[in-house]
Amino acid sequence: MSNASTSTSTTLENAVGKLNLNVKDKPIDLPVWVPPPTTKENIEWADILTVDLTKFDTHRQELVDTVQTALERDGFFYVVGHGISPEKINRQFAIGEIAFDQVPQEEKEKHVAPIKEKGTFMGYKLQNYWEIKDGVRDRIEQYNFYQNCIDPVTSHPKALQPHVEEVKEFLETSRQKVLKRVTYLIDAVLGLEEGYLWRLHETEEGVKGHDLFRYMIFDPLTSAESEKTNGVMLSGHTDFNSISCLISQPITALQVLMPDNVWRYVKHQENAYVINIGDQLSFMSGGILKGTMHRVVRPPADQVSLRRLGLYHFAHFIDGVPLDLVDSKKVKEKGRVLFEGKIPTTDEWERSRVKSFGVDKFIKGEEYDIEILNGIQLRHYH
Repeated sequence: MSNASTSTSTTLENAVGKLNLNVKDKPIDLPVWVPPPTTKENIEWADILTVDLTKFDTHRQELVDTVQTALERDGFFYVVGHGISPEKINRQFAIGEIAFDQVPQEEKEKHVAPIKEKGTFMGYKLQNYWEIKDGVRDRIEQYNFYQNCIDPVTSHPKALQPHVEEVKEFLETSRQKVLKRVTYLIDAVLGLEEGYLWRLHETEEGVKGHDLFRYMIFDPLTSAESEKTNGVMLSGHTDFNSISCLISQPITALQVLMPDNVWRYVKHQENAYVINIGDQLSFMSGGILKGTMHRVVRPPADQVSLRRLGLYHFAHFIDGVPLDLVDSKKVKEKGRVLFEGKIPTTDEWERSRVKSFGVDKFIKGEEYDIEILNGIQLRHYH
């Protein structure tokens, strides 16, 4: 953390030991989440560009140019200046700890997501569900909320029930302060009228895509497991959705495959979002925007024994939209048609990928395995 951030956290902890914010006029006390220290190892970092949203109204073209370079090169960029306070983000990390540390295993098992059955992550994905490589199973646990879920608060684990409304409010804040403005910048990159992509995420009538908000924690691999997987904790993949917005955290483990075919680490930026493009937007841009290939690997030596807690906002287009080229002269001239025959819709593609990821048998390769879905070859890197 920066000295300023450390000072702020220390002051709060010394004063009350807890963050106390109002959510719908009902204050809920939470312990301050204390992030682990950043690595001091010599790391080869990815060259990821930064978009400062405080310039959104004054230097729009500068931001558009940055986003264009990032998305046509490697599909990743940071977002800062988004207006979401460090305190609100800290509370979400604290709630994430509740999801994993204060819910008994027996209760978690009652809330397991019907991943294979229905192609949805709603609820828990417990450890050992996915295969990483050669029989080694994952050590990843998730708890997932969906934007449009109308389930009662009581359908969530008891320890999380007091925080459900706050989580949904945070997701909506993320949509408005980060996602919406990012879509406007990408509109300009693709030569679309402003608001085109946002209307595919939320119509003027208020119909929204099924955005997913996820808490995810990685427990360390054993040395024997790491040796078998070459340190990989989550296989290299592209995301299934439109735009992914993860909140930067200090454990160095996320890698992106750069244009020179080298995996490099994503460096932590305090209070930043890390944005990447998923399959759906990549397809609809005709491949102009790169669906980002990324993976999670064993952290460096000074962090290798630490658990890695993450916050993720996976944005989704509204259901029923064919993954055809967007209505853009640039896309139609420079992009390419990716599907032959029937074009899947946004929700069909999402369900198919959720069902198959990490459990289906793919075409084995030395560097990556291949999954074929709707005629598209998807790579899963070891």
